[in-house]
Amino acid sequence: MEYVCKVGTAGGEIVEQTFTAADEVALRSELEQKGYYLFSIRKGLRLEELRIRRKRVAIPLLLIFGQELAALLKAGLPLLQSLDVMLERQKDPVFRASLAGIRERVKSGVALSEAFKTEGDLYPPILAASLVAGERSGSLEIVLRRFVQYLRLTQALKKKAIAVSVYPMVLFTVMTALVFVMLVYVIPQFQSFYEGLNAQLPTPTRILMAASAMIRENILWILAAVAAGVISLVLWLRRPGSAVRVDYMLLRMPFLGRLMTMYATSQLARTLSTLLAGGLPLLNALEVAGNSIGNRAMAAAVSAATPQIREGKSLTAALESTGMLENLTLEMVKVGEQTGALGDMLGSVAEFYDEEVDTRLATVLALVEPIMLVLMAFLVAGMLLAFYLPLFQAISAIQGGPR
Repeated sequence: MEYVCKVGTAGGEIVEQTFTAADEVALRSELEQKGYYLFSIRKGLRLEELRIRRKRVAIPLLLIFGQELAALLKAGLPLLQSLDVMLERQKDPVFRASLAGIRERVKSGVALSEAFKTEGDLYPPILAASLVAGERSGSLEIVLRRFVQYLRLTQALKKKAIAVSVYPMVLFTVMTALVFVMLVYVIPQFQSFYEGLNAQLPTPTRILMAASAMIRENILWILAAVAAGVISLVLWLRRPGSAVRVDYMLLRMPFLGRLMTMYATSQLARTLSTLLAGGLPLLNALEVAGNSIGNRAMAAAVSAATPQIREGKSLTAALESTGMLENLTLEMVKVGEQTGALGDMLGSVAEFYDEEVDTRLATVLALVEPIMLVLMAFLVAGMLLAFYLPLFQAISAIQGGPR
């Protein structure tokens, strides 16, 4: 629950800030521990209740922000002045408004990591976790540079995946549009001509004409059914657990399932490696890393295994209990734990799977392109054959008739 509070800081300032807590009692206790004096408190109006969602800050903006803030801190500029410089240069309205709030919180004595954490889903969770590690170790500038490197690597992999999927999607869209145009607009032009032949039409032609007539006569119902199906799917996916089940089924798909597993493993390993290198404890790092995984089934499994670390189990045992990771990953993690180089070993795991994903994406593209082209050619050739088959029969009948 979000609360809007007017508080007095240790420096004598009175500011109004938004805090998140389970209830008012927990919030009052938290504010007292931070040294705030509470003047007033009221429930905040959550964006979800208004059905309004702030869009997330774009990754390229975060890349530039991390680079510039690290440079300013390295140059010896105090944090507050560095944020002032960043705020003056920021043009994006969403990021600028958020950064202004963060700057005010830092000015009132709140830690930079806590200020970013209060912005919720506007930023990736690894940012606040990295800042916590930097603040604890006193190396905020170094941690920011690791965060920037992390964003670069993850964005490069995402761009490769998108680039590979664009061409097959374009082919599929063109094929679908071509079939729709031929069924709805082209075939009806031939219908009156076929009727003038006064002959029994071949079976493929009759099937094609029946399909065309059915689509044209019921196109509104078909569109309504498609819209209803899409809305129902979206509503079902919003139900708790539905998205996890879908992602779990995707992980079990032949070939593509292993590709998705490798990509999710790379995300987990890279996030863990970045946070551990920054000095964050393993338990906290694993909690953040679990939330950073794109596949929600694996994210749920890792989050469920996190309490095992608190109970004293090794990371290898906790990850093995998920049943999601390959033996190679578990063996490398085990070696990292035994040698005390867990962060480096996790980085090697991420690099290994990044290369594997690149190779498999190239293989998928090499297979999908010819399959899509052959399928498109087969559909178009079949429809054209159905168009002209009555003409061929009519010409043959005329040539074979009495002279």
